[in-house]
Order: sequence, then C-alpha cells, then structure tokens
Amino acid sequence: MRRRRRNAVPLVIVIIISLIVLIVSVRLFSSFANNDPDDVVSRFYHYEQEGDFGSAWELFHPVMQERFSKNAYVTERSHIYMSHYGVTTFEYEIVDEDEIQNWKMAEDSETFPTADKMTVEQQFKSKFGNFTILQDVYAVQHEGEWRIVWEY
Repeated sequence: MRRRRRNAVPLVIVIIISLIVLIVSVRLFSSFANNDPDDVVSRFYHYEQEGDFGSAWELFHPVMQERFSKNAYVTERSHIYMSHYGVTTFEYEIVDEDEIQNWKMAEDSETFPTADKMTVEQQFKSKFGNFTILQDVYAVQHEGEWRIVWEY
C-alpha cells in the first residue's frame, strides 16, 4: 500500500496569509500608537536628527507648510545645521509638556481649540563648541492627526 504525500502547498499558503495578517496588524497598531502629540514631535525631531528634513516637513500642519515650501525648508534647515552650526546631527529631548486651550500660532492666525505645547531641547556638538537650543513646539489636530506648528 502506498502512502500519499501531503501536499505542501496548503501549508505555504497558510504561512503566507499568517505573515500578511501579522504585517497588517503591526502597521495598523503602529498608526494608532503614533496618534499622540509627543509622538509626532518625537518623529519630527528624529527625522531632523537623521537629516531627513523632507519627512519632517510632512509632519507640519498645512499652515506651516504654507509658510515654507518643502524645497525651501529642506534647503534652509540643512544649511543651518550643516553649514552654519557645523554639525551633522544632534540630540534632543522633550523637557516639558502642557495642554493649551484656544491657542493661536500668530496674532492674525486661526485659533486651535487645543494645542499641546512641548519644550524641546536640542544639544549640538559643533566646531564652535557645545550648545543647546530650547524651542516651544506645538502639536495640533488636523483631520484626526497631530501636526507640528511653531509660534510666531
């Protein structure tokens, strides 16, 4: 009597489907996990830390994107860090966080019902010595996602 060999194709299909479900679940979970104001600020500075100023610009609220074209922002920001400061990267830390009601980025701009104000400390080691910059950064909601705004 002959034994039939099990067909390996169904096992491969089950493994592939399981991997797809796992990947989709991880991406879905990570998109929910990044829907925090401090997450968007951390991603923004992480991109800048890596020199990926284009991805950082994408995290700006549309009112900020109107202030800077993507090309101008990438060019100017990289020029400031690399040419003026003489650094290739920096360390950063969110040192303070506060929720503000009815906040405006400038006197003549729209009012945001809620803004999360975070003080970000950037530490640079440059050819001119070590220095620190403190900047207040605001995260506001736009179409269900947190976006970056600066005060003017």
